[in-house]
Order: sequence, then structure tokens, then C-alpha cells
Amino acid sequence: MKTRKKQPQPDSETIIPILIGAWRRLHKLSGPPDVLQTREFRSVVAAVKALEEQSLEGVSLIGQDYFNNPELLGAYLLYQWVVHYQQALSIIGELPRTPKRVLDVCSGPAPIAFAALRHGAQEVIATDQNNAALQIGAEICGRYGLPLTVRKWNCFKQPFPAEGKFDLITIGYGLEELFPTTRKDWQKEQHLFLRKLLDRLTPDGHLMIIESSFGESNRRVLQLRDLLVSEQVPVQAPCVWRGECPALKTANSPCYAQREFEKPYLIKQIQRAGNINLSSLKMSYIIFCNPSAGWPDTGDKKLYRVISPPFDSFGGKRFYLCGTDGKKYVESRLTDHPPESRAFEHLRRGELISFDNVLEKQNAIDIIEGSSVHVAAACGKPLPICTDFTSED
Repeated sequence: MKTRKKQPQPDSETIIPILIGAWRRLHKLSGPPDVLQTREFRSVVAAVKALEEQSLEGVSLIGQDYFNNPELLGAYLLYQWVVHYQQALSIIGELPRTPKRVLDVCSGPAPIAFAALRHGAQEVIATDQNNAALQIGAEICGRYGLPLTVRKWNCFKQPFPAEGKFDLITIGYGLEELFPTTRKDWQKEQHLFLRKLLDRLTPDGHLMIIESSFGESNRRVLQLRDLLVSEQVPVQAPCVWRGECPALKTANSPCYAQREFEKPYLIKQIQRAGNINLSSLKMSYIIFCNPSAGWPDTGDKKLYRVISPPFDSFGGKRFYLCGTDGKKYVESRLTDHPPESRAFEHLRRGELISFDNVLEKQNAIDIIEGSSVHVAAACGKPLPICTDFTSED
């Protein structure tokens, strides 16, 4: 892997016209390059709502290969593609180095592969069973000026699609498609497949998995995390706790990520017309290290990942945390924080934080006079022990 460059911005002003152009060529239509006409917009909203409603209602699209449906593929391009791209853009920022060689599994029209290229990856190979979706992904990357290699791959019937090792292998929203829970022995098959991918990593490579934040998808990722951790596969992010996942020990206790959503005007229009309420990016994700690499060394400092929005409690404003010493919560009765603890007032889910001079009792951390609150790693940034690269931020 090479040294990390400055975190790329979404660049929606450039990307949205490229997506609209790809949508028009898919439908063999002509029109303005940067805006949909009224009838086009209505058809896109209807298709986006169809995809969103099926997802929210738990209706499986597994086995349907919905990218073969031009209406659904077009809806994905103009809405979900943007969501998945921005999610990946943030999560890839948590790697300790910019990956040089990347394999994107279940890529579809390649939003995650595109994010890896935006981060500076030199070679990205996108694979999927749907060649038409892959070709659209290659077109999007090419028109932006980035090279993408695409390879049609049925991972159950064909040999591995590329030689050599990879600095990063990604699977975005693909596990449920590849290994539906209705299939016999799906957990065993999923496990064997992921172990094969781990074997394809460079010594300091990573396997990144992104899924929905909704109940069963979130639980699936957490259970997968526990299984591989029990087999001594270390985690790069988001976990700094090395034991069994605390969220799995409590009913109805999801643990997912949340990021800011930079909404282009088209996305705002689609949400307004489709009555879609998505103000931020929410997803389940985990980044595994090569099993031989060992857990990242966080030193003796206690670190905590913020895993909730703020809550009002009897003890004041409260956040739930998962850290190097397990699940806890932090709260403060202070109404006016001094500079040393002012970061508490602005904590965000996903940030990695540490404290000095706090009052600790069992699972509670209390911010008091003289306490200090430090943001060790902002959302989308690597662990602090990994910042020995040249940063331009």
C-alpha cells in the first residue's frame, strides 16, 4: 500500500451528469446532459420507490438479478449508486494506507470500485455476474477519467477472476445476494468464501464488507465479525474491542455506522417526490485485516467508538460507547464545558475518542470539572496509531 493522500470529496457536480448520461444511454434516450425531463423524472422516482419499498419491507430481490431490469438498474444509477459510493468513500478513508490493488466483488455498476479509484487506487478490478451493469460502471469511471477493469464472474461456478494478491477486497451489499438465509448451509458457504478472499490479501491487506443498517443485515455482519474474530482474524475498523460483540448480547441492540450525506440536487428531488426520509448515510460495515497481521496496536490508551446519537438522561447528555475495555456510556452534567472537554458537546456516532481525568464507575464515564475529551479519529479517518503516513488534511 502507498501513503494516503487527502480525503477525496464526493464531487457530485461532476458525477451526477455522468450518471444521467449513463441512464439515458441505458434507455436509448436523448435530452439535456445535467437534468431529467419531467416524464423521465417521474419514471425514475417510481422505480426508486419500488426498490426502496421492497428493501424496507424485507422483500428479497435475491435470484432476480434486478440489474437485468432497465428500470431498476436505472433507478439504482440515479439514487442508490450515489448512496453506496458516498458510503464507500467514507469507509475506505479508515484504511491505514491507500490500497494500490483492489478487487470489488458483487460490484454491479461499480460505485464502491469508483470510490477506491477516487482514493487513489492504481488498479481496481470489478466483478459481478451481470456484465451489462459492469460495463456501465466502467463507462462511469472512464468518463470521469479513471481506469476500471471489469470481469464477469460467477463465484460459484468459475475460478477466481484474477491472479495475485490484493491490498483491498470489497463486498458491498452482496452477502445476502450470494448467501440467502433460505439456502441450506448458507453460513458455512459464506464462511468458506470469505476465508478464500482473506487468503487473497497482501500481508497488510484488508477485506471490507458493507451491508444495510437494518436489523437482520446488521446482525449478520455482527455475527460474521464474531465468527472471524474467534478464528483470530483481526479487525481494522470500526471495532477496537477484541472480545465478543456486546451488541449481540442484548436484544434489539443494533450497532451500525452513520455518516453525513452530501445530497446533490437530483437526490433531494427524488427524495422529496418519493417521500424518502434519508438524512444521513447509515450502514453496517467491518474491515478485516489479513489474519497474519495482528490487531492494530492502540497502545495503553483507552479508546472508545461512539455508537449512538446523544440521549437525554438523568445524568445529563449521554452517548453509548464501545471501546478497548468493552461497552460503556459517557455522560456529563456540565452545562458549560471548558475547552478541554468541549468536544463532548459535538460528538458524532462513529468517532473514536479518549478521555483524561474522568470519573469512572462500572460501565459509566462521567465528564466532570477538569476532564478532557479528545477525538482520536474522526469519521472516515484511520486509527491514530496508523497516522505515520504523510497527511495533507
